Amino acid sequence: MSKFKSQLEIALTLEMDYGGRFQLPNPTPSAVLVLFAEDQHGGSPHVLVTRRTETVETHKGQMAFPGGVCDPEDFEQAGEHTTALRETEEEVGIHREKISVLGGLPKLWTPSGFQISPVVGWLDLPFSQLELRVNQDEIAETIWVPWNVLIDPATYRLESKQAGSVTFPIHVYQVGPHRIWGATGAILWNLIQRLNKI
Repeated sequence: MSKFKSQLEIALTLEMDYGGRFQLPNPTPSAVLVLFAEDQHGGSPHVLVTRRTETVETHKGQMAFPGGVCDPEDFEQAGEHTTALRETEEEVGIHREKISVLGGLPKLWTPSGFQISPVVGWLDLPFSQLELRVNQDEIAETIWVPWNVLIDPATYRLESKQAGSVTFPIHVYQVGPHRIWGATGAILWNLIQRLNKI
């Protein structure tokens, strides 16, 4: 087993929230998959991030993890895990049988009214051996981001945003031309803080 994968499993057991995030009443339950994979040569693991199209209903053009709204029937199976795996299959064509679910991160709320359950998974083969089948109605681009790029201090900056009377932190990761922020940035920040404690 990969050393990083083992560290990830330990990190997911820690108690750690998002720090300064807010909660909203009656949110829409949703889930995303934070999918890690190695390349065929080992080295730094990578995480899959997508860029949403400009035609989707919400979060147009934003960088995001595969995911979406929970269907009622998802909760008849494994709840948020089912949603995250189903949406990943629908958006980028990775079959759930190729993914090992390692655990999850705390739920977080978005100003747009969603309650996101981040599910963390591990691709059971090198990502270079995988051909993605992208749903072009929803996904404009996919990138496998090296983890060592995300943890580089030069990639990160802290901003703030106002939602009504509440000011909350915005964790921004600039990866080439891609600005990863919002809920996706908060999830990455939480995961990086956890791994720093291992």
